[in-house]
Order: sequence, then C-alpha cells, then structure tokens
Amino acid sequence: MRLVGFGCSFTFGSELIDPEQIDKFHESTKSITWDSHHENLTWRESKVWLGQLANNLNFKFDNRGEPANSNYAIAQQVSNYFLNIHNPSEEIIICVGWTAPTRMSWYGTKWVHNGFAGKEHGWPHSAREWVSNCTEESHRLFTDNAKFIVNSICIAKNIPIIQFNALGTHETTNYPNYYLDGSTMDSMLRRAMSDDERLDLFASGYHPNEAGQEYFTIRLTDFVKSHIIKQ
Repeated sequence: MRLVGFGCSFTFGSELIDPEQIDKFHESTKSITWDSHHENLTWRESKVWLGQLANNLNFKFDNRGEPANSNYAIAQQVSNYFLNIHNPSEEIIICVGWTAPTRMSWYGTKWVHNGFAGKEHGWPHSAREWVSNCTEESHRLFTDNAKFIVNSICIAKNIPIIQFNALGTHETTNYPNYYLDGSTMDSMLRRAMSDDERLDLFASGYHPNEAGQEYFTIRLTDFVKSHIIKQ
C-alpha cells in the first residue's frame, strides 16, 4: 500500500531541516533552502506527517505537496495524478492536507503559487482585478469545489482518502475520512502550546517543526486506524 500526499508547506515539510545539514542553511538563503535544499529531501520527507504516518502503518509514500499550494491547484494535481501517473495495479490511499482557502495558483509550464488573495505580494499583474474583487464567499466556493472534485474522483475509483485542513478557515463537510473537520492542523498545534507552555511545536517561520509534525501524526494515526484502515 502507498500513501500519495498532496498539500501545501505543512505537507511538503518546509523548515524540517536535518541537523547534520544545518550549517548549509544560511540566513540569506533561508527561503530557498526551506523548500528546495535537495540534500535535505530524505530527512524532510521522513519527518513530515505523511512520512511519519506511512512509517506508523508500514506503508510506502509519495509526497507531492508543494509550498504555498492552493486548494484549486491541489484538485488539479490529484486529477493529473490519476490521468497521467497512477498505476491502477497499485493499491493507494490519497492523503490531502487542505490549505487556506484564500491561497492562489496558476499554471503555465509549471504551477506557480503566489500568495494569499488581498495581500500585497499576491498576483501583481494580470490577475490584480480578479484578486481585488474576490470575496470570502468566492474563496469558500473554490475550496468547496476542489474538495468535491477530489472526493468524487476517489469515490469513482474506489480509492480511500485521508483528508484534513492544514491552514485557514473551512466549513464543515459531509465527506468521510475527514480528520478534524472544521478545524485545522495549525490551530490544533497552537491550542496544544497554549494548554501546555512546555511544548514547542513550530519553527521560526511558523511551519510545524519535527515535534509539531509528530504531535499531529500520532493523533492522525489513531484516527486512520479506527476510521479507514482496519488492521
């Protein structure tokens, strides 16, 4: 069995840095090395929730998360995976960490994830008018549609799905196998730190650190074993 994961930096594993590689992470290139330091790949993918969950279940995994990903892009990436990559003979479980509904993406020769709608750094040129006129309702609609697409694909192909919200504000859903529906990974970790000041669950750039990923995965594993995988 293989877990195939999609999501944003919380799934990609931004800021999960191998201690043996730490000297290579200079402050001047921090934004690059968080997400693009290839020598850190094995460490990062083994410490993020998807890798930890796969290890807990003794499964293989394929991490297709992308930093700053949007829910619109996640839906397209899942669709593309089934159209062009998936081997039908392999048993898989789709895993999705949905991100903040206000995030934006567009596709040219590759996906470009360019910030949060309404923020200064978001799509500065051709999409400026679209961004300025989007509302919370439109962002909710895009995210609801993305979730519908992904869940419909999995139902049609009889593929199990594990999903949760990593960031942002989300409406509750009626989809099965939805961990912490209506809440987020981010808020769970922040609440845990508020309840126990001894906990340190975030890196300096506000991504979950190794302890934060582990704290979340322990609870996600219990959910998966009781709701999705009968062992």
